[in-house]
Amino acid sequence: MEEVFVPALGMAMDNAVLLEWLKNPGDPVAAGDVIAVIETDKTTLDLTAETGGVLGKHRYQPNDEVPVGNTISVVLAPGEVE
Repeated sequence: MEEVFVPALGMAMDNAVLLEWLKNPGDPVAAGDVIAVIETDKTTLDLTAETGGVLGKHRYQPNDEVPVGNTISVVLAPGEVE
């Protein structure tokens, strides 16, 4: 199981806004696929899968403010359950 989380892009960054989900729970994902788009006070960033598998449930919805480091979803390996 790989966590998809909001990375820290700077020391002053505390939160990001989840703008959009590009994959839905249960969708297959490959390494490098863009899963979601977030916005910080300085930039917009694509969040990508590091490994292949199946996307788990969304833990946040579009327009939600997400603290840095928080997991927004997971990528599950075959046979894994959330």
